[in-house]
Amino acid sequence: MIRNYTPVFIAYNTPQSIPTDCNSIIFINLGTTTAIIENVSLAPSQSFVIDGNENEYTTATLQINFTGAGQNNLVVVKKIF
Repeated sequence: MIRNYTPVFIAYNTPQSIPTDCNSIIFINLGTTTAIIENVSLAPSQSFVIDGNENEYTTATLQINFTGAGQNNLVVVKKIF
């Protein structure tokens, strides 16, 4: 069975807790500072992917932070059914 999904794009520039509520999530650091998702550091231009398997859905809340001087810009792409 084919299921439809919606890609959701959100940009963050301040430290905060973010809800996942999705099957798959991608973090892309488009800023000039280091972005930190929980304990994973992303240098500028790096990305980090958390993929779910078929029929999986996460409801975790993740903490994001930024370190260093410069521009904070973490783009998050969620795959939501």
